[in-house]
Amino acid sequence: MSATIGVSSAFQALVTAPTGCVINEVTQDVTREVKTIKNASGVTVQAAVTPMTETKISVKGKGNAALSTVAATSSVTSGTVVVTEISVDESQDDFPDFTISAMKWS
Repeated sequence: MSATIGVSSAFQALVTAPTGCVINEVTQDVTREVKTIKNASGVTVQAAVTPMTETKISVKGKGNAALSTVAATSSVTSGTVVVTEISVDESQDDFPDFTISAMKWS
């Protein structure tokens, strides 16, 4: 049975723990780029926020995350979460740790 420990309900809607694993940390960092125009003196005279929002998501937990192969895609639809990195760390005296990093553009 998978579970989340100390993860807020807002994140639980976004993330499902791999079978047999426990999620104990989820982080989400949302950014939007700001474009600026400077005059000859180096003073910003105009600024605009880009419409694209970039969300970086990181999920950390414990357990043997049996992760399947993910097929590469040539295009990404706005709002789709794309897994960018997966790491699993094992040691003799503890359960394996896993980290899943992903990006979402919208």
